Amino acid sequence: MHEAWGPLGQGNEALLEHPQLKKMADQHHKTVAQVILRWHLERGIIVIPKSSSPKRMKENSEIFDFELTSGEMEQIKQLNIGKRYSIKPTGYMIHPIYNKLMKIFIK
Repeated sequence: MHEAWGPLGQGNEALLEHPQLKKMADQHHKTVAQVILRWHLERGIIVIPKSSSPKRMKENSEIFDFELTSGEMEQIKQLNIGKRYSIKPTGYMIHPIYNKLMKIFIK
């Protein structure tokens, strides 16, 4: 089984405000974050979203009362442009410039 590390892109606004995801979320009366978490679950991926906000913790747990259609699942899959919205679990940034800067400051 796989685990989604940073399943919500560490709260990246570009991801959480994506127009296509917002449209799906509105249709299900859910948030974009809930749609993303549900998408992971329906693919058999373990999700452990991090939040320090009680409101968001509750919201993150309210993803078991709806399902995405096969069409929605495919639409979300097609959104993959190979961009990461967070850092790797090792703590290093994905972008090469960040990696170079990190090497300068961390020895």
